[in-house]
Amino acid sequence: MIYEPNDSSIDNPEANQHAVDEIVSRGPGGALALAGTAVILVLAIYFAFYFLVFLPRN
Repeated sequence: MIYEPNDSSIDNPEANQHAVDEIVSRGPGGALALAGTAVILVLAIYFAFYFLVFLPRN
């Protein structure tokens, strides 16, 4: 969702602050999802290496 202000809110600091507060109140959902996906991917690669490469060599 892209927020495009109308011409009247450009010069109004209260309206700008309200828009920022609304965006910040949604939280970092996308960042947490990306970080969680990266952690799961790294763990999957680690366990794949451990079970498919390291254990068969011992």
